Amino acid sequence: MIDNELALAISDIVESGRLGSTRFLRCIVEVRSEVNLETVADGWHMAFRRLIGSEPSRQVVSGDEEFALTGMTNWPGAQSAIFVVGRTQEDMKPSTDLMIVGSKGAAYYSE
Repeated sequence: MIDNELALAISDIVESGRLGSTRFLRCIVEVRSEVNLETVADGWHMAFRRLIGSEPSRQVVSGDEEFALTGMTNWPGAQSAIFVVGRTQEDMKPSTDLMIVGSKGAAYYSE
């Protein structure tokens, strides 16, 4: 599950060519206890595949639905992505920390 506004912003940045070709993605997401972690992780995996523009050669996910999931994805063109989807503490708000590294620069997003 990725916010539509964020997905559009990411696409705009990548498609503008300012970053060059996408080489590495890192995403750390914290969600509320009622949110399904696998759904969030699947949404980010789909977003990563769209950004890279091809199917991954390797994808590994570990952890459990109760606490956190961690994933690593590699593509044939040497691109890679890592993500962590975890739960916030009750008094904290959900957050997303994203880094995109391209051949010409990087972009960061933190909410």
